[in-house]
Formats: sequence, structure tokens, C-alpha cells
Amino acid sequence: MKSIKVIALTGLLVASGQALAIGGSLEQGKNFTNLNVDMGKSTGGIYVEGNWTWDTDDGGEYGGAGVGYNFDLGPVMLNAGAKAVYLNPKKGDDGMAFPVGGGFKVDLPMNFAIYGEGYVAPDSMTNSVKNYTEADGGISWSPISLVTLKAGYRYAGVDGKSGHPKHNIVDGAYLGAGVTF
Repeated sequence: MKSIKVIALTGLLVASGQALAIGGSLEQGKNFTNLNVDMGKSTGGIYVEGNWTWDTDDGGEYGGAGVGYNFDLGPVMLNAGAKAVYLNPKKGDDGMAFPVGGGFKVDLPMNFAIYGEGYVAPDSMTNSVKNYTEADGGISWSPISLVTLKAGYRYAGVDGKSGHPKHNIVDGAYLGAGVTF
């Protein structure tokens, strides 16, 4: 069984052997700011990413690192991945969550694209909340190949344990900009 895992991982690495693009973006909503960094997220194959999001209203925050695989299907890119997320929502249920999920990006004419992704961690994959959910989606435009402008909606929320209520860490529309090298 171990040799099958090694062969599968080697196959994924070979299939994603091209140079991995490095990117970063900043998104600003009415009550939150999100900072993303990634390597390989804009091309087919393996990618790694990280983000930090903080609520500028009440100081709640979450951040994490993840790994996944992009399936490049022409104008459509699908991905699947897993993350480790630190939660500090200012409601007494700080801790970790290990969500799994995926997303998509569909290229449109004139360098526009629509995108979306979602991750979820049930009680068995968290240490401080009943569950954790995050979602992000929107539209992007790349006026030149290195720059992307975005408008979207981001949500992250938890169902608390031990008498802590369900609450949103962030929930709202945003504008963002990013670069990819």
C-alpha cells in the first residue's frame, strides 16, 4: 500500500513538472481584509497557498496554509485540496480546523473569469468548534498577464462548542488585486 502512495505522488509531481507561478493578492471588504499568497495556483498540477483574514470591526481572524491539485481542463480549472486553519474569532473558541474542499475557475472572453471555492471541516476535523465553513467566489479581470483585479464575496463561519453560538468570522463583498510571477 505504501508503494502505491509513493507511485501516485510521483505521478502527480511529474504531471505538474512545469514551473510554478508565485502569486499574491490583497482583498478589502467593508469589515475585513484578506491577504493571500500561493505557488502554482494559476496552473495545472500541485499548488500550495496561505492566507490571513482579519475582521477590522471586532478583531476576529483566521489564517492557514493549504495544499491541493489543479486539474487544467482548457478554459476550466478545477481544484481539490486541504488546509490547516488557525481560528481566533473573538468568541472564546480559538483553535484549529482542517477543512477539505475545492473550487473552480472558468475563463471568459476579454480576460475575465468567474471563480469559486469552498472548504468545510466537521467536528471531527476541528479542536474548538462544531464545524468550520469558508467560501469565496466572484469575477476577475486580468488587464495584463501579471495583474488580476477581483470583485467577490467571502464567508467564513463557525458553529461554536460549549455554549458558544454560531457566528461569522467574515461575511461580505470585497474588491481585490493580485500579481502573479
